[in-house]
Parts: sequence; structure tokens; C-alpha cells
Amino acid sequence: MQGLFGAFRPIPLAACFLALAPMLASGANQASSSVGHGYATLTPDVSAAIGISDLRATRQDRLLRVQADLKNASAYTRQVYYRFEWLDHQGLAVWDDEPWKPLIVYGNSRQTISVSSPSFKATSFRLVVQSPN
Repeated sequence: MQGLFGAFRPIPLAACFLALAPMLASGANQASSSVGHGYATLTPDVSAAIGISDLRATRQDRLLRVQADLKNASAYTRQVYYRFEWLDHQGLAVWDDEPWKPLIVYGNSRQTISVSSPSFKATSFRLVVQSPN
């Protein structure tokens, strides 16, 4: 799969801090514009099968819109938990911590997470993904 960062290579959950390059706007309409940096943090996982294959962000209607593709490279169904932390241009939190959300990623498949920032003040984000163990 070709994405924003090239061909898919699973990023093992064992990689503790994964900083992804600046996000690019995917739309060309006037309501969309380029967004600053966003990144994902992946916590250790025994299987090392879950990875982020693509991460996209754009600003639309004054809100930050983010899509992240999680890929399960194993043949087995995996459950993970994720949450977003919303940050301003100085890296300070602009919203209370969100609760962890469960996500099931079936074997050899991809699951897309789509979310909008809860505040107009958010200019970047941190996506945290962890296994239930």
C-alpha cells in the first residue's frame, strides 16, 4: 500500500516513540489547509503485529481532522486501545484527556480511525495506541 510515507511497513508497537513527519493536507478546497506536526506513540505489544500504515491531518471548518490507519500484519484478530491528546502551537494540552477507546483490528486487515479535534485551539495532536495487556 502506498501512502503519505511510502510503502507499508508494519511499525511494531514495541517502538515507544514514533514521530511521524509533518502532516499534509489531502484536500484542495478552500476550507482545508496544511496542518502542523502530529505524531503517534505506540506502547509495547507481545505480537508486534499492529502498526500505523498512514497518518493524515487537515484543518477544516477551524477544526483539526485526523485519520490514522492501523494495520494488523498477523492472521489473528487483535484488540488495541487508543486516545488522542490535543495540543496548541506551544505543545500544551487544550483539552482534558480523552478516555481510552477500544478498537478491534481483524487479521491481515486495516482499520481507519477518523476524529475531529474537540477545540478550535488544537493545532497538533498525539495519538497514543496501546495493547490491552
